[in-house]
Amino acid sequence: MPTPPTTAQEEPEPPPPETAVEPRSIPEDLLPTRWPTLLGPSIFVGPDLFNPPAQQGWLSIMPTFTLSGEYDDNVGQRSSDQESDFSIGFTPGLMASVQRRGFTLLAGYNVSGSISVQDASLNNFGKHQQFFGNMNYQVAPNLTFTLQDRFIRDENSNAVTTAGQSVGGRNAMRNTLTPRLRWQATPTTGFGLIGSYTLLRYGETDSESRRRDSDTYRLGINADHGFTNRLTGMLDLTAAYFDFEDESPARTYTLRPGFTYDLTPTLGVRLSAGPSLVDRRGDQEVKPAISAALTQVFKFGSVQVGYDRAVTAGPFDIEDVQSFFAALTVPTLVRGLQFSFAPRYSIIDRDLVETSGQQTERVTALTLNLRAIYQIGRNFSLVGSYTFFHQTDDRGTGDIDQNRVFFGVQYAFPINFY
Repeated sequence: MPTPPTTAQEEPEPPPPETAVEPRSIPEDLLPTRWPTLLGPSIFVGPDLFNPPAQQGWLSIMPTFTLSGEYDDNVGQRSSDQESDFSIGFTPGLMASVQRRGFTLLAGYNVSGSISVQDASLNNFGKHQQFFGNMNYQVAPNLTFTLQDRFIRDENSNAVTTAGQSVGGRNAMRNTLTPRLRWQATPTTGFGLIGSYTLLRYGETDSESRRRDSDTYRLGINADHGFTNRLTGMLDLTAAYFDFEDESPARTYTLRPGFTYDLTPTLGVRLSAGPSLVDRRGDQEVKPAISAALTQVFKFGSVQVGYDRAVTAGPFDIEDVQSFFAALTVPTLVRGLQFSFAPRYSIIDRDLVETSGQQTERVTALTLNLRAIYQIGRNFSLVGSYTFFHQTDDRGTGDIDQNRVFFGVQYAFPINFY
């Protein structure tokens, strides 16, 4: 059922993924992630190779190895001269979880290599890497500190950008570090302080690509109050600083009041909306900031649909991003099978503050990502995914279409310490 107002005593043990609706005040987190308290990339692309061990004892470590095959009908995500390829992949990984009284830690890392069947120049190791870390520490009975980190490095730039848009096949990487401090003042009222640092890098050396590199710093305060068991009010105030290489920086100041409401025991709604002031080169513009989601929980899983709008750093410049998304999660329909489907459609407007005759450019990006994990034995799982990507650009550079099919066998060996 939709998540009720949390208390400090409840935070060290996050709710299960199928029931969690995590409040989000950082635009990088435009889609729900598998980890309820983990900020992640804003879009799902490709398979899920993180399969955490069940918590047994105070420490669990799980080395993994995945042998896979992948077909990509548009290597490099080009609008013309498309090239298809089939590759054999291998992905070693490691996950660890720690649980002590008042302290929890979950972390994982994997790195992939691939051997192309058709073009040896596409062979690589290390161009696809992922890391996540999620720490929860109860400083005092009413005070909780969390620290989250998410890193991804990928050849497909749409797996890295906030809005899920592509700037071609580049060796791109992204890292978001998010500390949070929450004080539960009363059983129904809480206050929070949240910071965020996001690094975006594109591995090209020409001047145009260097301009796309950016660093984003955010600081926000928020408050929530439970008026009833079903209704919770919220207020977020966030300031952000966007630092672009070879380009003037920008600032935003966003105020968003909102609420969560349980329509039924299994149906919940979340809405927050307010103004976002964009300040750049002495020019100012007001944009709407909106986050809305409707979550329905079933016996077999959950469905979430939503809309987000926020100003954030893009691969070219500051952008106004609108995202329509959905997420279907089915963890228990068949024993040993986990299934998820995450469609998303984004509308991206660039160059928000118009100067020197610049005009706003619009890009649209559609991503459909289907994932499945089926445990066929104690230590073996089948992992598969299908991703469809389509992008249009009003600059006339041509549309981008891509289909990727992934299938692999994963071996995992959990080691538990009691």
